[in-house]
Amino acid sequence: MNNEVGMRSRKKMTLVDTDVHHTFKSKSDLFPYLSKFNAERFAEWGFGIQVGYYAFNGGRAGRRADLVDEKNPTPGEFVFSGASAYDVEDTRKRLLDGNGVDLALLTGSGIGPLASAMTDLDYASALCRAFNDFSLEHWISKDPRFRLALHINSQDPAGAVAEIDRLGSHPAVCAIMLGCGAPRPFGHRFYHPIYEACVRNGLAVAMHFGAEGVGTNPPPSAAGFSSYYIENRLMRPSFYSVNVVSFVFEGVFEKFPSLKIGMLEGGFAWLAPLLWRMDLDWKGLRRQTPWVKKRPSQYVKEHIRFATQPMEEPEDPNALKQIIDWIGGPRMLMFSSDYPHWDWDDPKMILGDFPEEFRRRIFSETAIDTFGLTLPSMSEAA
Repeated sequence: MNNEVGMRSRKKMTLVDTDVHHTFKSKSDLFPYLSKFNAERFAEWGFGIQVGYYAFNGGRAGRRADLVDEKNPTPGEFVFSGASAYDVEDTRKRLLDGNGVDLALLTGSGIGPLASAMTDLDYASALCRAFNDFSLEHWISKDPRFRLALHINSQDPAGAVAEIDRLGSHPAVCAIMLGCGAPRPFGHRFYHPIYEACVRNGLAVAMHFGAEGVGTNPPPSAAGFSSYYIENRLMRPSFYSVNVVSFVFEGVFEKFPSLKIGMLEGGFAWLAPLLWRMDLDWKGLRRQTPWVKKRPSQYVKEHIRFATQPMEEPEDPNALKQIIDWIGGPRMLMFSSDYPHWDWDDPKMILGDFPEEFRRRIFSETAIDTFGLTLPSMSEAA
C-alpha cells in the first residue's frame, strides 16, 4: 500500500474485514505439508465426498466475475477454489490496497467444515493441519494485515485441541473456524474441550456455514434436502440460530465466560425474533437448565457477534436501523466483505447514511474486541 493512500484511509476510518476466503490453487500446494501417504490420498480422492453441489448446480459459481480466468474458470484441481481467492498479490491489490482494509481475517475455503464431515478422523485432521501451515507460509507471511482463523476437525476434539495448542500462540492467529454442519449442535459438551483450548490460547470462535448435508452431516433442514442453490442459501439463518440456542442453553458461556463467537456470512435480521423467543420460553422452562442464570438474550449480547454480509436491504432504509437497534445496536455487528464471492459487500457502498460513530463500531471496533486484534504499524502496512 502506498504510504499516502494508507494514511488517508486509516485517518478516514479503520477497516477490518472479518470474512475473506482464501485457498490454494491446486491440490499439490498442500503436498509439502502432508505425509507421503496422505498426499497420495489427497491427490487421488480429495475429501472423498461431494462438495459445492448447491453452489455449482446451475447457480452462481462462486467468485466475482472479474476474478475468473476465462481460460480456467474454476482454477486448479480443487472445486472450492472457484469460490475463493488463491492469488495473494491480487488479493492485496484488490481488497487490501483497493479498499483500504487495515486487517483481513482469512477464513479459508471450507477445508475445516469439509474435513469435519469425513469418517477418517486422522486424515481429516491432517488436512486441517496442512491447510493451516500452507496459510501461514503462503498468506500470513506475505502481509501484516492478514489474520488467520485456524481450520480444525470439529469431530476430533483431541486433534482439534492439539492443533489449537500447536498454532494458537502465533501472533496472526485469532480464531478457529467451525462450520455449521455437524452431527450435534456446537453448544454440546462434546465440543467443550475445543472451547477450553480456545480460552487457554486467547482465541475466539468463528462460525461459517459449510458442508451442511454432506459426508457424516445430517440433511441441511428438518425437511431434508432442497433442489436449488437459492433454497439452500435462504436456509442459512437456520444453520446459525440452532447453534445460538445451543451455545446459550448448553451453558457454554457460564463455563467459558471469556469466550467470544463471531458468526459469519449469515446476515443478522433473523436474530431479533430469536432473542425475543428465547427470553420468553426461558421464563417458562428455566427449571430444565438452571445453569442459564441470565436472560438468554443477555448471553448473546455479551458473547456473540454477527458479520454484516449479506447485508439485509429492506425497501425502507429506516427499517434496517430499527432491526439493528432491536438486536442490540452496532456493537453486535462486524463488517465483512465475503471477498471474493459474487455477492460480496463493497465497504465503500454500505452503511453510507449511518452516523460516523455507528459505522466506526461496525467497520472496526466490534471485530477488534471480538477477535482481540491489534493493527499493524503504518510502516508495516505500507
